Amino acid sequence: MSNQSNIVNNKSTQYLVPINEIRNNVVVLKNSALRSIVEVDGINMDLLDNEAQENLLSIWQSFLNNLDFSIQILIVSRKVNVDEYLSNVESRVANIEEEMLISQTNDYINFVRDFVNNNNIIDKKYYVVIPYDPVVFKKSAFGGQIKDLFLGIFNLNREAFSQDVILSESEFQKHYQQLILRQETVMAQLQQAGLSVKLVTTNEIIPLIHNMYNPDTTIKTNLSKDNS
Repeated sequence: MSNQSNIVNNKSTQYLVPINEIRNNVVVLKNSALRSIVEVDGINMDLLDNEAQENLLSIWQSFLNNLDFSIQILIVSRKVNVDEYLSNVESRVANIEEEMLISQTNDYINFVRDFVNNNNIIDKKYYVVIPYDPVVFKKSAFGGQIKDLFLGIFNLNREAFSQDVILSESEFQKHYQQLILRQETVMAQLQQAGLSVKLVTTNEIIPLIHNMYNPDTTIKTNLSKDNS
């Protein structure tokens, strides 16, 4: 009974995830739509003077108005876990010979641990999701095709989450090239606005999506590599 229950639960979970595969740094949805993800470094507007703020907002407005396709802006917040970093620092205390340096290091460890325990340290990442949605007609009556088209546009058809539309390699490459054109346009215009952008690769997309479906997940800080 337990095995059957697990199979049912797995199918239910798969139904809720509208992703068919991830390849070539692209998310392929079950309805054959493609998604490219670009990570953008945030800018603290409070640190800019009024003129710089107005200039940046004007550039951003121009960027949005010049697009002939929709984009999704995604902000992901995760609680940072510094346990690994502190363990790394503690392991290095044993190699320190100067008593004063040992004392200062221990004070630092206690300060960081107390600060993290009393405050939520949040890591924020900003993404722009770039879509390409090819129109795929199913073999049905013409009226049914029109109905499915409108339901798909407005994301009202929940069957799109469970019904796979398998693309041939030539179809994928054709749609992929169209997506790349949009991706390059978005990245170029964001860079012109003075923003630092980076394409999210396949190996980065997988944990990103996993964390989206597991919102309570904490992330490990990379301070142990950069500031040890």
